[in-house]
Amino acid sequence: MKDLLIVGFGLAGLSVAKHAKDMNLSFDIITNHSQKSSRIAGGIINPVAVKRMKPVWQIERFLDYAKFFYKDLKKDLKTSIYKDISLQVFIHNIEQENNWFEACDNPRLQAFLNPKLKVVSDSPLKAHKFGLIKAGLVHLTELFSASEQYFKSHDMLSFDRFQYNKIKIVNDSVQYKNQTYKYIIFCDGFGVTQNPYFNNLGIYGNKGDYLIIKSEKLQQKHVCKAKYFLIPLGDDLYKFGATYQRRLLNHSPSNEAKSQMIKALENMINVPYKIVGQVCGIRPTTKDRKPILGSHHTYKNLYTLNGFGSRGVTTSPKLGKDLLDHIIQAKPIDPEVSIQRIYAQT
Repeated sequence: MKDLLIVGFGLAGLSVAKHAKDMNLSFDIITNHSQKSSRIAGGIINPVAVKRMKPVWQIERFLDYAKFFYKDLKKDLKTSIYKDISLQVFIHNIEQENNWFEACDNPRLQAFLNPKLKVVSDSPLKAHKFGLIKAGLVHLTELFSASEQYFKSHDMLSFDRFQYNKIKIVNDSVQYKNQTYKYIIFCDGFGVTQNPYFNNLGIYGNKGDYLIIKSEKLQQKHVCKAKYFLIPLGDDLYKFGATYQRRLLNHSPSNEAKSQMIKALENMINVPYKIVGQVCGIRPTTKDRKPILGSHHTYKNLYTLNGFGSRGVTTSPKLGKDLLDHIIQAKPIDPEVSIQRIYAQT
């Protein structure tokens, strides 16, 4: 009998897998790549909600742990997938400037914000003043490529569609097909809507599109933020987005989103560019914008880790560890993210 079956391999599934490995647990991972939000996300670890210039929810709890998590992955994956980076926020008017300096006085933000604005006279960007935030960038394409290769080479990962009707719960174990596990942890993202055990948690979809552009004259090493993020990928390539859309939830790039992003991009840069791609994914989002983790109300061997919205790159590393600590060591789950808050409403 193995300890865990991990269903899904986005940021949540990766977090559980890495921590399970570090805890010397035996486990398998099953994924079919049906959910793409983790793989196409921007990968930005940003401590500031830029629109309101407020600290991100519980950032002190998640930020340093996330950075450690991605840096530590280098030991197994033999590749660097994280770097510290500056986030340049466009300052267009006096109101934004005042908001910036007010945020600099916030004790929770002082470690991340530069109180001196960056002033540029000649720039490929349509702004001459920028605020600088200390942030991080995870290279998600490389992360998932390397981590899938790693776990597959250790016979821990298989590519297949999960079949719920193959689950058989027997006393203190769970059988799936021909293997027995102590626990199943569902990290299935928006796919949870098809999960008969956890499809009643109020998780809804929020579709996000990104453009991939190429511009030899843009020459940006920092992440830039106006309406959307402009993220350098190397080789004169940039990711630009992402949009938010709660209708027409499919995995096909949206022409409406493309038009929105082109308009925003042309308000942001003043050099030529070429669109070379468009990607999209459906974020799993909750009503209170907080993740959900814990066990099924009836089947205590079944667990979920879900609902990360647009901040999974920051919060999933710590919450994957918290869930395993709860399962293996009976440590309590923070009530703000516990599944019990959802069950208490029903």
